Amino acid sequence: MAETDTWPMASGDYLLGNEASPVAVLIVGRGAVEVPRELYCIKGILKTENIGLERVIANVISNPRIRVLVMCGKEEFGHFPGEAIHALMKNGVDEHRRIRSTRSAIPFLCDLPPEAIERFRQQVELVDVMDDSPVQEIAAYDPIYEFEPDSRDKLESKLIELAGRSYEPFPGEAIFVRSKAFAGEGGSVAKQLHLASDDFITPMLRLPSEGLNTEMGMVLLDQEFGVVLEPLQGRIITVPSVDLALRMRSYLTGF
Repeated sequence: MAETDTWPMASGDYLLGNEASPVAVLIVGRGAVEVPRELYCIKGILKTENIGLERVIANVISNPRIRVLVMCGKEEFGHFPGEAIHALMKNGVDEHRRIRSTRSAIPFLCDLPPEAIERFRQQVELVDVMDDSPVQEIAAYDPIYEFEPDSRDKLESKLIELAGRSYEPFPGEAIFVRSKAFAGEGGSVAKQLHLASDDFITPMLRLPSEGLNTEMGMVLLDQEFGVVLEPLQGRIITVPSVDLALRMRSYLTGF
């Protein structure tokens, strides 16, 4: 999907509904739910607290009509993207664009400028109707699940309530953020990040501790295409976001 000054600008796993609606529905985790399309402008899925959340932000701020973000679904263990959104709205990000005060694994919004992040925080009201059952390991339930009837009814009731309110578009122009990470489909991005993680960790498991130097930094070969040299094993790899890959490597290796 080519990046143009149209909305939605970032690719992803979403459905479009009523373009006049000020509501975006965000399913946290791996759930599926059907609600009337006239009750929302866009309905999408969020599984990760970094590139996934960046795409949500990019699509929201490129449409000033969206003023409400309704979160539903179940929290994702490890990533905790639902918690990351709450922390972002309450605390913002630090100088490294890390979301403050969250237990999410790698909560960096590396591909968004600070002004885009702040615009998101100002533009939308956050409404949480998530399933509040204890967070579980992904293996403890099906990777994709249908919402329980009570959860679906709770979501639809909230959407009907919001449809009865009046919202003005955000008083500012649409913001279009360009990033290579936004162009790929979610599955492709996730696969690239998992492969990159393997490239970072595999040599650490093979080398004796006295021979391991995790302080060697990655070498950027091409920023536009995300090509880097991983020095621990001398491999050239591609990543959807160079900045996020650097943060991820730091998180995994401790440096």
